[in-house]
Amino acid sequence: MNNIVSYAKEHMESFDVRPLNRVDSLILSELSYFQLPKELSKARGWRGVRLAELFRAECFEQMFDGVWDGESCRQLLTALSASPRFRDIHVMGYREQSNVADEKQFAAVTFRLSKRLFYVAFRGTDATPVGWKEDFNMAFQYPVPSQEAAAAYLNEAAFHCRGRLLVGGHSKGGNLAVYAAANCGKRARKRIEKIYSHDGPGFAQEVLESDLFQAVLTRIEKTVPQSSLIGMLFENQEDFTIVKSRGIGLLQHDPYSWVVEDGDFTYPDRLTADARYLDRTLNQWIRSLSQEDRERFVDGLYDLIEENGIKSFTEIRDDWRKNIPALVHSVTHMDEDTKEFMQRSLKELAAMSFQNITGIFRGKRGEETGVRRGAEKITEHEKKQESKQGEKTVCRTGEF
Repeated sequence: MNNIVSYAKEHMESFDVRPLNRVDSLILSELSYFQLPKELSKARGWRGVRLAELFRAECFEQMFDGVWDGESCRQLLTALSASPRFRDIHVMGYREQSNVADEKQFAAVTFRLSKRLFYVAFRGTDATPVGWKEDFNMAFQYPVPSQEAAAAYLNEAAFHCRGRLLVGGHSKGGNLAVYAAANCGKRARKRIEKIYSHDGPGFAQEVLESDLFQAVLTRIEKTVPQSSLIGMLFENQEDFTIVKSRGIGLLQHDPYSWVVEDGDFTYPDRLTADARYLDRTLNQWIRSLSQEDRERFVDGLYDLIEENGIKSFTEIRDDWRKNIPALVHSVTHMDEDTKEFMQRSLKELAAMSFQNITGIFRGKRGEETGVRRGAEKITEHEKKQESKQGEKTVCRTGEF
């Protein structure tokens, strides 16, 4: 399958010969998910270690623990460690923080690509419940702790890395990259050349319209798969480019499913119809809830997870036939007020879902479904499809 692993195997030119592109960015973003053990403690300092030194079989169990698709991660590390393009990259400044009390899950790492070029990568959501809780908190809290940590880390990296800066991440890591670039120190911000958000959630309208974000918006390159859900969450999005994925539905969020051909992603014309439907429905539902109700709903979900003793979301994935019904059944044990609220909120979501899908079947949009004309809004921007390199893109800014 042509993906980031095959790209790492095939493209061996240095970054001076073949400049960093979106595929390289996704690879480095994926590396931020790897959990570096104490045997690789030099990677925590700012002198760092060669990427090839990460290839230690005795570290694999800890390195890939809880990481989605550990086998593909191992294959990627194998390819990178052998590649003259990647093996001499220096891995430095590795940080990892998790605090249940503060509902914070954060990790970042910096890569020295050449003497004067550095890539700062932020980890997306890990498998822990606190990681997902912080994601959900984004629906009602701004900034969340990991966003503030990202800005502080970028300032630290800029201090130690003298040269040009690239910033990026996948999923929540993409959101952190955009936030950090907008909110870091002025001197560091000036040195940032590109900000890569790979299927990262968006921001509230007032955030993107702020002076800090306006100062970096033209440097953001956001990529989402054609059935994107995570990357289209929240009311407003940075301009984005759609890439082809071999995954189905939510599984398109997996970086290893993104199709790479001839050294670049493959670019479809537009989001799929089911993605546009899901995005409209979820964002409409989020907007319909007050800040207090968003927080209450998120806390309710988290209480269900804690009640069932779930320590990692991989537990749900690996034994979903048992765990999903258990979570649903746990709703019946909530106090009556909370149970009524959770059930009412889910019924409202179901009603919006039915309303939107009915409108699609009838060929209607806008007022008849109570949703902004997201599909048509994308079409209006398809005239902007050609980028400087002649790549086909689909850009859209504004409420979905």
